[in-house]
Amino acid sequence: MSRQLLTCLFLLLVASGLRAQVQFTTENPRVDDINDPDVSIQRIELTAQYTIVYMKFQARKEGFNGRSWPFAIPSPDGRRGGELESTNNIGFQPTSRLYVNQGEHSYKFIRAENIPLEVRRRVQPGERVDFVAYFERIDPGYTTFDLFECKDGRGFVCFNFWGVHIINPLRKNQYSQRTPKPPVQPKQQQPRYTPRTKPGMGEPASPTEPATPAPVQPKETPAPVAVAINGITRDAKTKQPIGATVTYRLLSGAEASGNDPADSVQSATPGGKYRIPIDRRGVYAVTASAKGYFSQSDTLVTNRVDVARDFDLVPIEAGAKITLKNIYFNASKYDLQPESFPELDRLVTVMQTNPTMQIRLEGHTDTVGEFDANVELSRNRVNEVKRYLVEKGIRASRIETVGYGPSRPINTNKTLKERPENRRVEMVIVKV
Repeated sequence: MSRQLLTCLFLLLVASGLRAQVQFTTENPRVDDINDPDVSIQRIELTAQYTIVYMKFQARKEGFNGRSWPFAIPSPDGRRGGELESTNNIGFQPTSRLYVNQGEHSYKFIRAENIPLEVRRRVQPGERVDFVAYFERIDPGYTTFDLFECKDGRGFVCFNFWGVHIINPLRKNQYSQRTPKPPVQPKQQQPRYTPRTKPGMGEPASPTEPATPAPVQPKETPAPVAVAINGITRDAKTKQPIGATVTYRLLSGAEASGNDPADSVQSATPGGKYRIPIDRRGVYAVTASAKGYFSQSDTLVTNRVDVARDFDLVPIEAGAKITLKNIYFNASKYDLQPESFPELDRLVTVMQTNPTMQIRLEGHTDTVGEFDANVELSRNRVNEVKRYLVEKGIRASRIETVGYGPSRPINTNKTLKERPENRRVEMVIVKV
């Protein structure tokens, strides 16, 4: 066998071995906010040792991306410190970190591939650069992190990402509820004498009739602790309990197949209480619905204790307003993500059930960026939601749209936790 063929086989074996180490992969992860729109995350792989972030930098064909030169460059008019529009430099800072749970834990940068660890790589207009950054392994159970590369400087834009959503469930032994196998009993040796049944009956065992040992009682296996999701379904306006159907489905977990069917329970009247017994622990999608109300959904994680979740359902009446919480877009874009379809399909069902109902979709953004650009982005997003509803058979004349941009925040918008709350799509019932 030639040396070249042996080399190819060796490389294939090495590549397959490295690939086998990948535990979880998230393709095109959803990102809540980005600092530089010219860079994006293509894929995230979690191995036993690393969090591997695959990124793409796409240089604009015209204009300046915002990455500074390592030295001052004179402008054509002779001033120093100007910016050239033909090329720009990129690099990755070795002081970068991954943060989870608002900085509760951080994970160090290990190494990078295809990008220098200083601002010195020249990128031509329109050029694409694919590079990889290795960080310490994010602990299982954390499904959102922030990538902080550096702090922006004069003419320099850092590769920072806020709210990167990944697949990273808890380990199986942390929430698995499988019943343990009973312990194996050691073999019992036959006694030299038969057990006494009456006084004076302890005669030696006959060679042809072996003694019968006393039966061994197996140890009882403790029953697993019962876990449930429970709560109350109420009218959001009056706060009075109402009867509702609560549908649930296992999304992921140690015993999830990925296509488990949905099941449901009824909340009792007049108290509005419901209880979902959990026999397989993991992540559940739970939806509460009642006639004359908008349904409400949530994603709940079950472990070893009960989960409490109350649902306040908004009545279908003129003037009612709800936030469509499960509507997702890519950062700074208005393309609907597939995770948004179940929520929009429920809205389609409501409008089909109420054929005279008219609604207004209101788009909102946070205060980061230019005001006019944010207004346009919010308008494009609600128009995209309207397009989806129309494609599902809802008449366009029943849907109004308006984009408010950052003009109507619901909080101070100063922290990373508050910004996603302001990026929302609200629905107002104009007519029933």
